[in-house]
Amino acid sequence: MEPKTVALITGANSGFGLALSRALAREGLKVYATYRSPRKAGFLWELSRALPVYPILMDVKRESSVQRAVRQVLKREGRIDVLLNNAGFVMAGFWEDLSDKDVRDQFETNVFGLLRVTRAVLPSMRRRGTGKILNIGSIAAFAAVPGLGAYSATKSAVSALTEALRLEARPFGVDVAEVNPGEIKTAIVRNTRMGERVLSANSPYTPFTRQFEAFAKERFNHAAPVESLVKMVLKALSHSPMKRRYLVKPPDYATYFLRQFLPDSLWEWIVSRMFPWSRFPQRKF
Repeated sequence: MEPKTVALITGANSGFGLALSRALAREGLKVYATYRSPRKAGFLWELSRALPVYPILMDVKRESSVQRAVRQVLKREGRIDVLLNNAGFVMAGFWEDLSDKDVRDQFETNVFGLLRVTRAVLPSMRRRGTGKILNIGSIAAFAAVPGLGAYSATKSAVSALTEALRLEARPFGVDVAEVNPGEIKTAIVRNTRMGERVLSANSPYTPFTRQFEAFAKERFNHAAPVESLVKMVLKALSHSPMKRRYLVKPPDYATYFLRQFLPDSLWEWIVSRMFPWSRFPQRKF
């Protein structure tokens, strides 16, 4: 009997990660689903009672935690066939309102956490001459908007490192790709973190932040269901080799291609229709 494909999914206790754990397990994969906080892992343990899902503690911000979790999987299974780098969060706030700590926290999870897990898993894939690494990016990597600059910066970094890693790992039989979703209906808005000084009474950006909050809530009220992302991930993993990038829904394709080909001035004009306060002030002479 052929052994089951072994998948490791980071940040799997909610949102994308939980949905992907469920979907891959239903497809017959053996899923090791990581969680950072035991207090928030209840849905994973519930899932593990019905499907081949194995919750495993991992804090992507801690090298020792990452190495320990990966060793546990490799000791039990002897291999990891698929790595889904999903762990991440959104830090909201205008740049002037964000502290160094805010920005470091955003990069520590979304970029360095992804790198820690990848570096821990890649040697075993390389030695076996096979494996797939799929990074969950964002359309925000190409279309930065005011108030989400730190998040967009991390996703731009993920896109660049995916592109380089794809070429670096290919000679060893390891396939690397990226999924770039736009708005997907999860608890992402509710779980968004605010920088330390965001919404301060002293911030000149607080009115803009409030308007952006309302804009984001409205957009996510009409977001695509998480199943659309799950479907695209399953499609990507079925490809050999995988494509460089997977976009999830028609608006994401439109945003990606418009950003590539429109002049910056025209793109900024479009953004200013969405965020009127991002325009230059009217000057009186």
